[in-house]
Amino acid sequence: MIAITGSGEFLPSILDVDKRLIGYLDSAPKVLTFSTAAGNESDDRLSYWRNLAQDHFSTLGIDHKHIEAKNREDLNKSSVIDDMKNSNFVYFSGGSPTHLYDSINNTKFSEELKNLENRGIVAGCSAGAMVMGEKMIKGKGLNYLKNTIVIPHYGESFYSWISNTVKLLNRGKYKLLCLEKDTYFIKDKKEIRVLGKQQVHIIYKKEHHTFSDGDKINPSLLI
Repeated sequence: MIAITGSGEFLPSILDVDKRLIGYLDSAPKVLTFSTAAGNESDDRLSYWRNLAQDHFSTLGIDHKHIEAKNREDLNKSSVIDDMKNSNFVYFSGGSPTHLYDSINNTKFSEELKNLENRGIVAGCSAGAMVMGEKMIKGKGLNYLKNTIVIPHYGESFYSWISNTVKLLNRGKYKLLCLEKDTYFIKDKKEIRVLGKQQVHIIYKKEHHTFSDGDKINPSLLI
């Protein structure tokens, strides 16, 4: 299962939504969080993500481990691969989507991530959501969502330039999956649905489809 949101990772406003998301697991949650997208940022920033994640999942009463992985080399350590094999939920927080893609793509870690998608949940927010598309604003994505560019922070005024720029550059080749705060786009095998407090949008050429909590999305909209 893929579950991605536009913003709000580990904040109080998404707490009840994450509780519902975790409920989709078939067994007791074993959560790993990665701040790898921020791997080129300061130690203080990395500590911020670690502490936020630890507090969040502690509040939920969930078995959780934050992985200190700044880059491709860190992600592919044998200890991290072992942790991946024993988990059923991974979460990638924000930062640089390009750095996150470069750290994951075509590695042993990426193979384990694909295995985990088949048995659990691969979740991401902001940069952690953007890498799941076939393409990103700059460069390729991991292609978990074919024909798609993921746009996070949708509707947030500071980030409005992102969606406007992509609309101009895209020229109708890719579908734009636009994600608002505290709301997950969930792809579970052939079923697609929305979970959260705001909305999810699919934009393609002159079409604009909007979905809210509980809505199911016809997969043909992203083909």
